[in-house]
Amino acid sequence: MSQSISLDFEATLGELEKVVSELDGEVKLERALELFDRGMKLSMDCETFLKGAEQKIEILKRTASGLTTEPFEARMLESNDKNQ
Repeated sequence: MSQSISLDFEATLGELEKVVSELDGEVKLERALELFDRGMKLSMDCETFLKGAEQKIEILKRTASGLTTEPFEARMLESNDKNQ
């Protein structure tokens, strides 16, 4: 992931944490609705960043025929199957 994308993600996540913190306090209904809307947008932005990063990650595997790669998602599914 490039440095600017990483910083954008960190900034977005930090802003989302501030929104959640403010919502945890006592705020008027109108302000709470504004914060909720903002929080949902930030949450979707974070999810988009993470999905993009996940698509870029590949797992390097050593096989009898040499090195191969597989998508990150396939590796995660294998891990989940072993844990169940």
